[in-house]
Amino acid sequence: MAWVIIIAVTIALYMIFKYNSLLGMRNRIKETSAAFDVYMQQRYDALLKVAQTVVEYAKYEENTLREITQMRAAASNAGWSDKLHAMDELTGKLGAIVAIGEEYPQLQASGNYLHLQHTAADLEEKLSACRRTYNANVIAYNTAITSFPANLISGLLGFKEQSLYEVEASKKEDLNMKEVLQRS
Repeated sequence: MAWVIIIAVTIALYMIFKYNSLLGMRNRIKETSAAFDVYMQQRYDALLKVAQTVVEYAKYEENTLREITQMRAAASNAGWSDKLHAMDELTGKLGAIVAIGEEYPQLQASGNYLHLQHTAADLEEKLSACRRTYNANVIAYNTAITSFPANLISGLLGFKEQSLYEVEASKKEDLNMKEVLQRS
C-alpha cells in the first residue's frame, strides 16, 4: 500500500514539475514573440522616417512612403506568420529606399539620414537575433513536449507544437536591386 502511495505521489510531482516547465517554455516563446512585435513596430517607425526623409529629397518617391505606411497598418493587427511575411516585404522596401537615397549626395551627407540608416540597421540586427531566439525557444519547447515520457501528458495538458520561423526559398537568393526598385 505504501508503494502505491509513493508511486502516485511521484507521478503527481512529475506531472506538476513537467507542467510548470512546459508552461515556462511556452511563456518564453510568447515573450520572444512580444519582443519581435516591439522591434517590428520600431522598425516600421524607422523605415517611415527614412522614407519621409528620402521623399523630402525625391518627391516622386511618395508611393514608396505610402506603401510602407499601408504595410505598417496591415501588419499591426496580423498574426505571427503574417508579421513575418510583412517583415520580409519591408526588407525589400528598405533596400529600395537606401538605393534611392544613394542617388542624392546631399541626403547622404545629412546627419539625420545617416542616423536613421544606423537605427534601421540596428533594428535589423535585433530582429535577426529575436528570430534566432524565437526558433531556439520553439525547438526546445517542441523537443520537450514530444520527448518521452512528457509526450504522454503534454497533449492532455494542452501543449501543442509551435511552428518555427523559416525564410522562404526565394528570400534566400541574392537580392536584385533593379527588381526591388521596379516593384516599389
